[in-house]
Amino acid sequence: MALIIAVGLLLSIILLYCVYSKWKFQHWTRKGVPQLNPRLFFGDTLPLVRGQALKDFHLGLYQKFKSTGAKCVGIYNAHMPELVPIDIILLKDIMVKDYSYFSSHGVFYHEKNVLTSHLFNIEGQSWKERRTKLTPVFTSAKMKQMFDTVASKSPGLVRLVGLSADANKPADIKEILSRFTTDVISGAAFGLECKSLYEPDNMFRAIGKEAFEPNALKLYIEYLFPRQLLGSIGYQTFSSRIVSYFSKVVNETIQYREKNNVQRNDFMQLMLQLKQHGSLVKEDGSVDVKKTETQITDREILSESFLMFLAGHETSSSTSTFALFALSQNQDIQEKVRNEINEVLERHNGKLGYDALMEMEYLDKVIRETLRKYPTVPVIPRRCTKDYQIKNTNTVIDKGTRLYIPVIGVHLDPEYYPDPERFDPERFSPENKAKRPDIAWMPFGEGPRQCLGMRFGLLQSKVALASLLPTFRFTINKAMKPPYIADAGTLVYMFKQDVLLDATRIN
Repeated sequence: MALIIAVGLLLSIILLYCVYSKWKFQHWTRKGVPQLNPRLFFGDTLPLVRGQALKDFHLGLYQKFKSTGAKCVGIYNAHMPELVPIDIILLKDIMVKDYSYFSSHGVFYHEKNVLTSHLFNIEGQSWKERRTKLTPVFTSAKMKQMFDTVASKSPGLVRLVGLSADANKPADIKEILSRFTTDVISGAAFGLECKSLYEPDNMFRAIGKEAFEPNALKLYIEYLFPRQLLGSIGYQTFSSRIVSYFSKVVNETIQYREKNNVQRNDFMQLMLQLKQHGSLVKEDGSVDVKKTETQITDREILSESFLMFLAGHETSSSTSTFALFALSQNQDIQEKVRNEINEVLERHNGKLGYDALMEMEYLDKVIRETLRKYPTVPVIPRRCTKDYQIKNTNTVIDKGTRLYIPVIGVHLDPEYYPDPERFDPERFSPENKAKRPDIAWMPFGEGPRQCLGMRFGLLQSKVALASLLPTFRFTINKAMKPPYIADAGTLVYMFKQDVLLDATRIN
């Protein structure tokens, strides 16, 4: 009898679960939004569980529903309803015009997770105050001040590629460029001589590798469970090794500089000015009148330094890698940008300076076309912070709903970029840019939550290419064969296989 009761109870639970699931999986249908065909337990995430990359999942979703004229498509992460906006006007409303309804990225952070409470993750009033404090740090004038720090690492980059060229061996270009940007960001952010280009096994490089190691389970946990719950049970995004080492480096740097009154042209110096004065100090020593409401704290400096380290070295190395990969497939474009670099350098007595770099207009187009075809973050998460009615519809997006901005879908949309798989820097001529919506290019996001470090990221990538292309001609090594599959388990777009290029010295 007990067995019969137990079996009956189990069957009742299963039946109730199925009924509940069916009701939950009709959420978007009830709102008049087209949706996929969610499955029990997984919703629509089974392809991701099986190893499909976020980039490919959302590109397929965008292309399928864009052809139907849908403004958006509803999906389910387990039972949670989520939304993917497709219509370009709706995308602009979400990211720019009505951003206050979607001002959160909806990603995990917690006060006990000290390295996660940075500008990309935090939200609400905390984000507004932090954004106000940090915006002056990333102006064009500040980038010019830091140019020499970035450029000083380029000889090591040229040397390392030269070792592969002289040995007639393929260059693992992503690894080489990651070592370059690690050295750049450690110098520009902390004033430290990391020397990854000479010592590949140093701790900074190891941290970068570990932090970006694909981990689908971690992403799933952080998206499925409320952040306050994860924080209360002591969940940690990063290993104790990363937390302890990075915290030690930043705190010791702060203490040393304050004790010895060290002055450098780097991000750390600018943040220490914000800590001490509540504003930045001008070149003549006077304090800028644009003072923030509150001064930045050591804890905030730590979290923002970590964001600079992660974003600064990974996004730029990926962009430079994809640029050289694309140029290796398009030798005519590679030669054209090389000629421009050489011509500009000749006008500046062979010296690569900030002003010279800004004159390289075709190089800028190459970088922008690279970010179009290979956006470092192909899908940008957002969360609805208050009920929002989609314009000219009866559809209401409920507060708390997660959204995914399909950057990769828009960037490969033939409506905005004819023959989108073709690599063509002239898409970014003034005439061609004027033909499409400005939001059709958004590798750094758009609107008030656009990435503050965009200028610095572009600067690093341009310095890398302007340093390498006059010396080397790049082609794809025969060991690197299509299809070029995106890696899964990470928000960052990278190939699953190594990017192996043959570098040949130019006489």
